[in-house]
Amino acid sequence: MIWDGSTVYTLWGYRPVTAPSIKWIRKADGNWSASDRGASEDVYEAEIVFRGPEAELNDLESVLDSNKENFSITCGTGEEIFGADIDYSGSLDITVVDYSSPNPSREDFAFWTMGLKLRLFSPSFVGTAGSLSTLKLSQFSYDAYSEFDNQKVFTYDGTAYYNEEDTEPGIFSASFKQTQSQAEAIRRYILSTNRSGAFTFPSIGVDYPFGQRAGTGPFSVKIIEWNDEGRPNLVDWFFRIKFARVFT
Repeated sequence: MIWDGSTVYTLWGYRPVTAPSIKWIRKADGNWSASDRGASEDVYEAEIVFRGPEAELNDLESVLDSNKENFSITCGTGEEIFGADIDYSGSLDITVVDYSSPNPSREDFAFWTMGLKLRLFSPSFVGTAGSLSTLKLSQFSYDAYSEFDNQKVFTYDGTAYYNEEDTEPGIFSASFKQTQSQAEAIRRYILSTNRSGAFTFPSIGVDYPFGQRAGTGPFSVKIIEWNDEGRPNLVDWFFRIKFARVFT
């Protein structure tokens, strides 16, 4: 990574932290409704860790100490720190959000580490053709259920009454493992193509995504929560996505 046009630092690890400007609420009929301030209000941040010789990280500490405002960085291959769908072909304007641990700490005899949290200004994007068609479960386990929303009330003589909502919330939550191009398309679908609308639950090889009582579908769903969990290598990206069933 090139910082302010000259000094190169070794990026050891990172996690994109994307915060869409969407607030979700669940209505009385069981459906989810979104309040969306628009894509221009989304926040793109990254939690990163630098690793290198003490002298190199001391230089970075000096740069941070001399400039508390904005920086320009250039990312290399494998340094897609703000997410796969960001355009890294040029320099990025960023600021350091969290200086809580800027001082290097010794990892071993040879290397030191330093953690920072960055925020990206005015992002531009690649992979604008958003799609969920390539979603692939990263593990066999997942959460698939429809809750029983009823509560029994007992009278003095022991007679039981219960109230039950017309619809019971159906939630499917799972982790997914994707390639670089697939990660671009997934992020663009969630953040641009379909920010808060309903769509048909994608085919991912799960027979009962909302529990056995709900059947096999097809189901209309919305994505009400998701996390980009970053990449452990140059090939794979991991996501955690929560789908909510839409009731009609």
